[in-house]
Amino acid sequence: MAIDHFARAKKAWPILINRAQTTCEPFTYKEISNLIGLHHRAARWFLSEIQEFCNENELAPLQALVVNKRTRLPGEGYYGSAITPEAHRKALKKVRKEKWAKVKFNRR
Repeated sequence: MAIDHFARAKKAWPILINRAQTTCEPFTYKEISNLIGLHHRAARWFLSEIQEFCNENELAPLQALVVNKRTRLPGEGYYGSAITPEAHRKALKKVRKEKWAKVKFNRR
């Protein structure tokens, strides 16, 4: 049976939206994964669903709210791969300003 990464992303979506609308302080991969009952290594797969959705719908990169515990930056799967601290701060500003309440997270 295939793993439904979209279903996992749907569980993470409201948690990330809430964070975007409040503190906009990033979660670590472990923190977000624990909140939806998964191992942290699964994060890259459900976050890629969120990343694709945001890209396709010209939204701020919501997946920027999840970072590596040590570097405090998104990992290799983040759109555009390597990211600088300055670029990450700019991405988080966009996430904070996005009108998330109007967005319905659904399949492509």
